[in-house]
Amino acid sequence: MKQLKSDACLPTAFAGLKLRSPLIVASGPASHDAKQIRLAERKGAGAVVLKTVCSEKYDNMRYWPRPRYKLLDWDRQINGRSKQFTLYSYEQGYSGTLQAYWDFVRVCKEKSDIAIIGSAFADATADWVDLATHIEENGADAVELDISSPHRPGSLGFETTFVEAIKSVVNSVKIPVWVKLAPGPDVVNQSVAAEQCGAAAVTLCNRMRGIDVDIENQRPILHGYYAGIGGPWAKYYNFMNVAETARAVKIPISATGGVMNAEDVISYVLLGASTIQILSAIMVNGWDVLMEIHAGIRSYMERKRITSLEEIRGKALKKIVRSDEIVRWSGEPKNGPRNEWD
Repeated sequence: MKQLKSDACLPTAFAGLKLRSPLIVASGPASHDAKQIRLAERKGAGAVVLKTVCSEKYDNMRYWPRPRYKLLDWDRQINGRSKQFTLYSYEQGYSGTLQAYWDFVRVCKEKSDIAIIGSAFADATADWVDLATHIEENGADAVELDISSPHRPGSLGFETTFVEAIKSVVNSVKIPVWVKLAPGPDVVNQSVAAEQCGAAAVTLCNRMRGIDVDIENQRPILHGYYAGIGGPWAKYYNFMNVAETARAVKIPISATGGVMNAEDVISYVLLGASTIQILSAIMVNGWDVLMEIHAGIRSYMERKRITSLEEIRGKALKKIVRSDEIVRWSGEPKNGPRNEWD
């Protein structure tokens, strides 16, 4: 395994890397420039997945509409912090040129002690390989293939071309290849397919694609097109995706979606995740949320007398019962529901 130089606070082994923490800054607006990576390191992140770079074919994705964010259902009355919200946004790829991205990867790796994960999006296999190869050449510790971004053109399905792309990237680089999947009914089979293609890990799951409407102007809000939606509510379906996938694959899982506090992180670990990616909480509540989550995890570990999160990984997963094992009321109803009108 590659030993990173940072002092460990919550040491975690993941897909061939030794991280000082299981907390990873997810690809997005909080990982778009070098100053943000410095902040992530200072606040205790174990790794950063850089903003996604797009192939030349999708040059238009480097230009963002403005405004591109809106907070829906925002409750800011709880101790001055936002606890419930939906982050609605449309922001596509890294806004610089390909050369600027390679320089970005190199500078981040040279100047920081935490793991730097490149992120790429393309459609043609040759383009996937080209992006991943350049990411590796400029020093990244791993590459995440973002095949599921809610902002990418077309459907969010697991296209057959992705199988060829994943295999080709795995065969072309030496660094670990992660595959980021979309939430949906087929996420387990997609994770199995990614594992069979040689992926070192899967990231579960990307944000959903949705839309909101301005009923006064009778049009979609902001840019007029679909957008990515996420927030604290997203953790519940992703808990299920992580749990079901953890039973089906041997490669590690990086969970993402809805994380706001230490309890959310611990829940993901109990369901089988090894690392947890965070973005919306940082955007809404600031970078200090990483330190707060770390403190909460340590407090939990002390209370439960455990020395490593690995001791509890998948523990709740083992206690999920089958539907036919659910304890149900055993009494015999006499007359059933009332069928008459009052």
